[in-house]
Amino acid sequence: MKRVVSSIVVFILFVFAQRVDAQNLDIEGITKSTKLKVNGNINANAIYYNSNTRNARIPFTYFVQGTINLNWLTFNVPFTYSYSNQGENFDYQLPFNFNRLSLHPRYKWIQAHIGDVTMNFSPYTLSGHQFTGGGVELTPNFPLKFSAMYGRLLRATEDDGNEQTLPAYKRVGYGAKLSWEKPRYKLGLIGFYAKDNINSILPIPEERNIRPKENLVISLSGETTIARKYIIRAEYASTAITQDLRADKSTISPNNLAGLFFNNRTSTEFYNALRAGIDLNLGAMKVGLGYERIDPNYETLGAYYFNNDFENITLNLARTLFNNKVNISFNLGYQRDNLNNQKTQSLGRTVGSVNATYQVTDAITLTGMYSNFTSFTNQNLNQFDDINDNDLTDEEQEALNYRQLSQNANANLNWVLSKKKNSTQTVNLNYSLASSANEENGIIRVGQANNFHNGNAVYTIGFPQNSLTVSSSVNYSYNDIGRDNSNAWGTSLNLNKLFFKNKLNTTLGAAYNNSINKEIKTGVLNFRASAGTVLAKKHNISLNAIQLFRNTTNVSDLSELTLTFNYSYAFDVSKPKIEFNRTPREKKVKTPKIKKEKVFKFSYRKHTFEGKHENITREIKTLVEQEEFKTVKGLKQVLNDLELLAIDMKEHENGSNKKYKKTAINYLDLLYKYKDFSDTYHDIAFKSLQKLYTQAVALDERVKQDYIRLRNLVNAEKQMGNFVLESDEKDLLAREKKYKAHTWMQEQLVSLTYEDVINDKGLLKEFKEKYLDKVFSMIMNKKSEKEIEDYFSLKYAKFYHDNAPVNKK
Repeated sequence: MKRVVSSIVVFILFVFAQRVDAQNLDIEGITKSTKLKVNGNINANAIYYNSNTRNARIPFTYFVQGTINLNWLTFNVPFTYSYSNQGENFDYQLPFNFNRLSLHPRYKWIQAHIGDVTMNFSPYTLSGHQFTGGGVELTPNFPLKFSAMYGRLLRATEDDGNEQTLPAYKRVGYGAKLSWEKPRYKLGLIGFYAKDNINSILPIPEERNIRPKENLVISLSGETTIARKYIIRAEYASTAITQDLRADKSTISPNNLAGLFFNNRTSTEFYNALRAGIDLNLGAMKVGLGYERIDPNYETLGAYYFNNDFENITLNLARTLFNNKVNISFNLGYQRDNLNNQKTQSLGRTVGSVNATYQVTDAITLTGMYSNFTSFTNQNLNQFDDINDNDLTDEEQEALNYRQLSQNANANLNWVLSKKKNSTQTVNLNYSLASSANEENGIIRVGQANNFHNGNAVYTIGFPQNSLTVSSSVNYSYNDIGRDNSNAWGTSLNLNKLFFKNKLNTTLGAAYNNSINKEIKTGVLNFRASAGTVLAKKHNISLNAIQLFRNTTNVSDLSELTLTFNYSYAFDVSKPKIEFNRTPREKKVKTPKIKKEKVFKFSYRKHTFEGKHENITREIKTLVEQEEFKTVKGLKQVLNDLELLAIDMKEHENGSNKKYKKTAINYLDLLYKYKDFSDTYHDIAFKSLQKLYTQAVALDERVKQDYIRLRNLVNAEKQMGNFVLESDEKDLLAREKKYKAHTWMQEQLVSLTYEDVINDKGLLKEFKEKYLDKVFSMIMNKKSEKEIEDYFSLKYAKFYHDNAPVNKK
């Protein structure tokens, strides 16, 4: 099995090696002068707790975590850490660490994870399990994507006799994820393997029920888009898990995919999981249908916990109404367990819900939710009772038909009463209901129905000019739980004030709640205070205090104080320029009465220049005409800057070699800096085009329906002989053009590849000439990649629509 996995990995790396020819590292360029940047953040919390009663909680706890990020050229190396004394007071052992250290270096589309890290392949294989080791993710601008990991999942933990200690064998795992992603379809393959080391700890007593395990999981997935509005996706996963490695080998034929590549033993078990779904984009309405089935006892060592033995069928629908003022969504689902009929009790449940939001006015928003949950269980007869039962006429009466009915409702009203320069006022009203009832053989017995009512009102008034906000609230709840009823009421007041030109943020609040349940009364009073400020724009300091007093009938009064101090610091340090392989100073040779010829030689990256100064100047200026610098030629701003540097180089032709070389290097540095920009431009451009295509597919039905709806309306008016307004005719023509342009744009985008972007295929050349300078300016101004992609998508959409054949006529 290991040989098979190794062969797959070697093949994948070979394929990637063929794809990165254009991404070769320029070693000579790296050795040139460049800046090393260091940035990151530190976040520390110190918590003090004191109570008048005995408590297992330690009085002082601290947490320190943060990130240090190193940037050099296109390399990015984040380092994260987390440290706490939370586990120091434990008198037992755990097979994992509370404190973590990790590195996440990145170079272009290559991302690595080193240290105490987590990765996610899929819910059925590797899903959030921490491991100590390394991982890599390769996401080039090419359909093939690859991820892999290797590390220790559990550390060896001896059984020290303490019941709370979790003894564990040393567990090592590795896995890989391979996917092929195209705009209209996706294919994926995942393999994950983990095994315990039997000899890593001393034998564990059998009563602890901890045995060495081995596991192999294989997953196949796919997704496709049909007719631009139907998305079908599916995933199949199979696991083969040996519950005890000490068991004998088995020759039993496996009944799933993973078992075909696994070393089966008598304790080996085989399980499957299946998930499928279809999403329909019907303009303003979205419809989804999903199915999921997981075998009983399905398990993977790549996840801490896993739900199994259930089958789900779900249906969801969402749409907007009344010019997007109303958003409504429905969900309906059915779930059952006991798939193999091996349990003495089976459970099935049906869930239905509706959520709605109504924007009544700009100031009033109304939201509502209702869900109806029903579960039922049929208890199988005890096998001994069945054997000894001498009356077979009462089977139906003896079988337990048990249903649990539950419903939840919530209504919320948010009203902005006023929004003025000197004051703002808002009111929020909320009511919620949660009820449940146990029904047995169609009867809800006394004490088997529960209802929880809760309502609250919040009034907030703000004084922006004084940086003051005051908020008050009242709440009331009534609960009837079986035969016991209880009610509670409370109120609170909170003030928030900014001082010293909004640099100091303070909050002061008080709340009181009183509850009555039979003869037991409980009162809770708490005070809260906090203050926070920012120093030197990078240091954040805050202090929070909570004092709580609780008195309960026949129980000692409780008083507890919690203080939390937080400090965070964001830093950004630029290191001085680091230079490598500096050319030693040339010794000046005095040649009296003979004028020195300005002839010398120097190298820059892959170029070597030799000769007189003026000849080298001409050679350097012709570089911009070469094919590899074609993007630079499209940047007007860059050409102007290069021209200025060329003038400077020309002026130093008759000077010393040292001064002339410096001007020549300045020109070459700028030229290559903008050449490197072209790689970033192509990456972002391709991602933006992919994003635009996805958005276009999502809007396709809506654009089509808008056009068809108006066309049918106008045609109906004409058929009835009614007068059609000229504005309607123009609107119909505009929507027709929009729909045709939208369809044409999708036809152009669906087949575009990364190579097309590099080669400026079709309209892309004209687009680059028009927007290249703007994009370059955004990159130089350190705009985020998302901001640039959003800008690209918007401009691409307009550009394609403007250049559609229907708009060229």
